Amino acid sequence: MRANPERLSDIIKGAYEGRVVIPEFQRSFVWSREDIEELLVSILQGYFIGTFLMLDVPPKKSPFPFRTVEGLSEVNHHADPYQHPMVRLVLDGQQRITSLFYVLYEPRIPLKRARHPYRFYFHLEQALKGEIEDAVVGVSLADRRQIEEMEKLVRNHRAIPFSLMKESSQFYFWLYRKQQFLKSEEEINCIQSFYFRFESFMIPVVALSAETSINNIVNIFERINRTGEMLSLFDLAVARVYLKGINLRELWNKFCKDYVNVAEVVKPEFLLKVIALWKGKEPKKGMLLDVISELNQDEFKHLWEKATEFIVKAYRRVTAPQGGYGAFRSDLIPYTTMLVPLAVLLEAIETHKGGREMYDKLDKWYWASVFTQRYDSAADTKTYQDVREIKCWLEGGNPPEWLTNLSVDRIDVDVDEPRSAVYRGLMCLIVLEGAKDFITGQPANLNECDDDHIFPRAKFKNERNIDSILNRTLISTQSNKRKGNKKPSEYLPLFRQSHGNDEKRLLETLQSHLISPEAYEAMQRDNFQSFIEARRQTFIQKIQEKLKD
Repeated sequence: MRANPERLSDIIKGAYEGRVVIPEFQRSFVWSREDIEELLVSILQGYFIGTFLMLDVPPKKSPFPFRTVEGLSEVNHHADPYQHPMVRLVLDGQQRITSLFYVLYEPRIPLKRARHPYRFYFHLEQALKGEIEDAVVGVSLADRRQIEEMEKLVRNHRAIPFSLMKESSQFYFWLYRKQQFLKSEEEINCIQSFYFRFESFMIPVVALSAETSINNIVNIFERINRTGEMLSLFDLAVARVYLKGINLRELWNKFCKDYVNVAEVVKPEFLLKVIALWKGKEPKKGMLLDVISELNQDEFKHLWEKATEFIVKAYRRVTAPQGGYGAFRSDLIPYTTMLVPLAVLLEAIETHKGGREMYDKLDKWYWASVFTQRYDSAADTKTYQDVREIKCWLEGGNPPEWLTNLSVDRIDVDVDEPRSAVYRGLMCLIVLEGAKDFITGQPANLNECDDDHIFPRAKFKNERNIDSILNRTLISTQSNKRKGNKKPSEYLPLFRQSHGNDEKRLLETLQSHLISPEAYEAMQRDNFQSFIEARRQTFIQKIQEKLKD
C-alpha cells in the first residue's frame, strides 16, 4: 500500500463539486474553531497534517451509502455525486476536508457546540511579522464587535477572508489590482508565498480501487488511523524529552488519574506552556520545544510537578461557585486557555506572599479578559503579554494600557451564543450571585439546573432577543416544571406563593439571578423589551463592580 501526494486544494474542490463524499458510517462534522485554526496554521507553516484514505467507486456501485460534505447544499445546491462517473469516499480525513471546505466556501452552519456560523480570516500584519498562529482568526457571526473589527481590517486590506483563497484568480486580482496595504515587493512576495503554500499544499492519499474487498478496506483503515494522524505539540514534546529518560505520556497519564475533572478541560500542552512562561519564553510551538529541550531530567520533572500544582489551583479558582469565578461546570469556563496565564500569575502571587490587593488585581484582569473577549484569538501571544504586564502590575507597576483604556460601555452583553466568553462570563456572574431556587428560595443544586429562558420561547418566539443571555438563567428542574411555558405574569404568582406570599423574599430570590426590581415589574406586565433593558443595566452594573479599581 502506497500513499501518493495530491494537491489538497483539488480535493476540497472535489468536495464542492460533489465528487468527494462522506460514508454514512462516519460521524458528523465535530471540529471546533480551535481545531480548524490549528489545521490552517499547520498548512500555512508546511507541517504534516496526516494522510487521507479514499475509496474510488462508481456512485451507483458504492459498498457504503454516502452523503456530501456538510454545508454543500448551502453553497452549491446543483452538486450531485451521481452526475460523476466516479466518486471518492473519504474513509479517513473527513474532519480535515470538511473543515477546509467550511473555511473556503463559508456555508452558514454552526460549528461544534455553537449556535452560529464562523468565518475565518488571515490577518496580514501578523503574517508579515511571522506570527502565523496569531494571523489565523476564527470569529462567530454572532460576535458583532469582532466581526466588525475584522471586516474593517478587510476593507483596509489588512486582512482577507480565507474564502478569497479558493480561487487563484480572485486572490491574485486582490493582491495586484485591488489591495493598497502591501507596499513593498518584499511584503507582496511574503503574502503570496503563504497563499502558494496553502494553494499548492500536498497531502499523501491512499486511493483504494472499487475492487478492494471490504475486509481489506477495514484493515487499511485501521493502519492509517494508527499512523496518519496529525502530530500535536504534545506528541512532539514526548519525542524531544524521551532521550532524557522522561516518559512524558506516563507523567500525563498520572495527571489524568490524579485530577480527573481537571484533565477533562486541561490539555497536556498547557503544563508545558506554563513551564515555558516560567523560563521567560513565549509559549508557542517552536520556542516551547526549545525550552523543554534545554532542561535536564531533574529540572523538567520539578517544573512539571510545579506546573501541575498551579494549573490545578487555576482550575479550582475558575470553577469555584463561591470565592472563585463561578464556572462550576466545564461548559461555563469562558476560556480554558486562560488557565495557563492564571496558573503563572497565581504562582507569582504566592511567591510574593501577596495579599488582598494582588488578588483583586488578578480578578480584574480575569474579568476584563473575559468580557473584552481578549483570548478569542492569539491566545499564546496574549498569554505571554499578560504574564509580563500583570506581574509588573502586581508588583506595584502600572496596569497594562489595554486594561486602563477599557470601557464597559463597549461591552456587548446581548449575546445568544453559549460558547461566547461573554455569555459564559455572565452566566458565571449569576452563579456567583447565588442563583437561588425559584420555588424554595434556597441555594439551588447547580448541577441539577438548566440554562433556560425566563420569558418562554414558546410564547415569545418572535422577540429578537429571545435566546439572549439577558433572557436566560439557571433554573432547577423542579422550578422549570412549575414554570412550564407560562408567561411570567402566570408563573410569578406560583413562585410568590411558595415564598409564603412574601414579595420581598421572592424579589431576593430573583435578585440572586440578577433580576432587578425593575425587571421584576416588567415580568409582571409580560413586557419583554422592558425586562431585557432592565436586565442589561443590571449586568453592566455587575461588570463595572468586577472591574472597579
